[in-house]
Amino acid sequence: MSLRTITVLISVFITTLFAFAIEEQNRGSDRDIYDVPPYIRVVTDENDSTQFVIPDSIFYRIAGRTIFKVNRTELNLKDTLLRTLEERIFPQINYKRYALVGIELIGAASPEGSYENNVRLSKGRQQALRNFLKAHIDSTAYHESASSTIAEDYPYILYLLEQADDPAAPVVREIIEECGLDHPDQIKQKMRQYEKGKMWNRLWKEYFPMARAAKLVLFFKRITFEPQPMPESPDPVIDYIPKGIPEEIIAVESPARRLEPLQRRHILSVSSNLLYDVFYMPNFGFAPMWNIGVEYYPKHGNFTYKAMFTSPYYHKWSQNKFFQIRDYHLEARYYLKPQWNHTGWYGGVYANATKYGIGFNKQKGWQGEGFGGALKIGYVLPLGKGRWRLDFHIAAGGFITRYDPYVYGNPISGEEDGDYYYDWIYGSEKFKKRQYQRSWIGPTELGVSLTFDVLYRKIHNRGVSFNSTEEVILK
Repeated sequence: MSLRTITVLISVFITTLFAFAIEEQNRGSDRDIYDVPPYIRVVTDENDSTQFVIPDSIFYRIAGRTIFKVNRTELNLKDTLLRTLEERIFPQINYKRYALVGIELIGAASPEGSYENNVRLSKGRQQALRNFLKAHIDSTAYHESASSTIAEDYPYILYLLEQADDPAAPVVREIIEECGLDHPDQIKQKMRQYEKGKMWNRLWKEYFPMARAAKLVLFFKRITFEPQPMPESPDPVIDYIPKGIPEEIIAVESPARRLEPLQRRHILSVSSNLLYDVFYMPNFGFAPMWNIGVEYYPKHGNFTYKAMFTSPYYHKWSQNKFFQIRDYHLEARYYLKPQWNHTGWYGGVYANATKYGIGFNKQKGWQGEGFGGALKIGYVLPLGKGRWRLDFHIAAGGFITRYDPYVYGNPISGEEDGDYYYDWIYGSEKFKKRQYQRSWIGPTELGVSLTFDVLYRKIHNRGVSFNSTEEVILK
């Protein structure tokens, strides 16, 4: 692949990043409006028990679900449901804007394995999700309206089959209706015997993993207040307190403690490696390696994508010294705890392509191309709550370069005619460009980069608000 082709690909990559980032910035608010967690239900009267009754078919369709590994009861804290609860839903409960008046919670297991072990797993998974909720919700706000376990969740497996129009759905329904849910051992036996186990083995691979779960639905009631008219001669020293608002809510809502400080979620940032910016080249002198990086942050997930260009371009004609490099760098990063600001530890992998011309004197110079790749580890430190961050990183990997030495003046005749020539004194029939090669395995990059967000989306509250039609709108 030629260097020109690589340059075009890098340009297309950077242009695409900018296009995605600008599109996401323009559409961010619209996307939030329709990003509705279906497991949020709003009740108008918490004393009306019928509002807490959800048929199984509806529960399976709307419930939030966290999946467990086989034979395990530990939560995966990176699960989408748990992160959504922690980042959007819990703040509304703890800030007293919405009262949590009920939780329907179900722990379940898939049918394989012994029934006794599945009972243990379903209880453990239910308890794991319950502990997670209690750890994030004020104890006075936590209230379970319904709680149960399903050791072998055949109804949910049937629901999944019917939703997928799976040909096994009628067979499974017939077996469940024939045996009854009170006899799970009979259901399991008949399902295993059908088609000599072929159907069971397929369901075990395609559907059983989704049954290893804990599910929930949250019931909310909006807290509303009726302010009292202002007194005619209010005491200027005492803040006016609307009638009927509990004291603890006044403390949260007071102007001195903003409930919903402005948040920023970055979309695109630029950076520069400060160590390159103060680079000193032996036998040449001070030669800053001007560089710029562009990092794109998708809306979800731990991965980000970065492109970087480095290009010192120096020459000292009178001393026959040159330091000219063009380096193109593509990188993918995985942040361990991205949350909303992609700070802390991350790991990454990158590939780079380089073209260079370096000279120290009349007799010592090199010209060539190279490529390489490396694994990277780094730590991002936020600088306050604004757009700036520091990125400390180090990388190790390999680099291969093919090059030719060149000198000032004709290497055969020794004449200095003002031109540079390849350092080749043998016959022209033996000359081939880039006959020399070197490779390197070890540290390839060390950096302290200063990062600045150029595109970001403002986030107010990172929570939810509810209207009378039970619709959830992200702010």
